[in-house]
Amino acid sequence: MATTNPANLPGAPVDPDQAQGAQIPLQSFTIPDFPPSARGLKALTLTSDIKVDEYQSALSQSYTVPESLPRGIESLTLELFSLGYPVGFLSKLAERLPNLKSVVIYSQLFAGITEESHNDAVEFFKKLPMLRALHLLDVFAKPGFFINAGKWLKYNTSDTPGEARRGLMFLEVNYTFRHEDEDFMAKIQATELPSLVGPGLISCSFNVSPPESAEDDEQDPSTIQQASSKEGVMAFNKTLATDIMFALTDEEVSPKGLRALNITLYTMTPSQLQTVLAVQKHVLVLNATIEAEPGEDCKKALLKALEGSKNLEQVEIVANPSLQFFMALQNPRSGVLATSFPSASDMEALSKKCPNLKTFKVSVLRTTSFGALEWERKDGKWKGGLAEAKT
Repeated sequence: MATTNPANLPGAPVDPDQAQGAQIPLQSFTIPDFPPSARGLKALTLTSDIKVDEYQSALSQSYTVPESLPRGIESLTLELFSLGYPVGFLSKLAERLPNLKSVVIYSQLFAGITEESHNDAVEFFKKLPMLRALHLLDVFAKPGFFINAGKWLKYNTSDTPGEARRGLMFLEVNYTFRHEDEDFMAKIQATELPSLVGPGLISCSFNVSPPESAEDDEQDPSTIQQASSKEGVMAFNKTLATDIMFALTDEEVSPKGLRALNITLYTMTPSQLQTVLAVQKHVLVLNATIEAEPGEDCKKALLKALEGSKNLEQVEIVANPSLQFFMALQNPRSGVLATSFPSASDMEALSKKCPNLKTFKVSVLRTTSFGALEWERKDGKWKGGLAEAKT
């Protein structure tokens, strides 16, 4: 991400001619002029400081995207623009920054709520043919946006001026799970997000992360008391895995040199994961959510899914428990986590098929209260095993 304004950092002031990054808080959609001394900037962060009760009116007011924006900027971060942007703002911003290679969008309804703002957000990506990395962090959108934007994030050989592009190499989509919002998962466009996947990707992530630990705020007793209820994540049911499976296996759209794959937002059966990995043979780092059933069959199916990926180095499995698995977890003596996932001898056998494998971790929906399974290969031997539940 872009750095903060060097003038605000402690120590000796940085010569503007040497500055690489700048952060600008905006109380309106008027970006200030940049002096000639800023021509060397490579990274820019725009952060919304617009008051909540003034945001809606700000969207209907005039905006300014100055011609003095340094055209050499390659990285842009847009933070906290909760309700989107005035129509025309994003496409103008893309025109002023034609050399962008990386875009980070954080915590917002990016394309707004109107058809005009939707089209402008799509145009933003259309006007960035050099874009290679896109990070969507807690970014929401109305239906249709990700499908329409995805067209401009993939390899394109069009003869129409401005349409040809190499497409993304790095895609990160992350949602921080919100326990207090019962409709949280419904707000995510589960079936549309896979349309962002293209053949040029070497890193692809559809991740769901747990909220920050309540222990971070020790001065708030009420928060600490509710900490246990705020643990872990949810993932989409396996019935919603069809589109992401297609995106990762279809000959036309699937990545051809994928090295890092995180699909924890979607639950898959071990068989579905095997189908994906049969195509994505070169993955080094894998994070996946698996439907967990109690017993040896679950373990054998998972091992079978992984065996063909000889280049694997790191694996994280997020277990999404079936009812039977969950009921077994309620009995600490059941040992269901240990019996349903690889033992030391299983890991030894797997490492013969995947000789570069170094770590293997399993959690139940990224909680700690149900325990975890953690294996690490040191000096040629697998060490670790079942980690006790943390309460």
